Amino acid sequence: MDVVTLKKEYNKDITFWGNISSAKLSGSLAEIQEEIGSKVSCAMKGGGYIYHSDHSIPPSVTYPNYLYAMKMLDKYGDYR
Repeated sequence: MDVVTLKKEYNKDITFWGNISSAKLSGSLAEIQEEIGSKVSCAMKGGGYIYHSDHSIPPSVTYPNYLYAMKMLDKYGDYR
């Protein structure tokens, strides 16, 4: 299920949680930025989104990649 599509359909009727691909978190920094930037920016509009991956974080996600994901979350995912 895609949070971008669901957000357009349900908007403020429900809160969304997750949908960040753990496979993308294992990829390149550009993939991480694209995944978080495209989904979080859309899902947060009007409220109702909680960041998390689509599954638990697998061992294939390196610590530097996870730190970069948190940096991208700070960039794209601030409600202030």
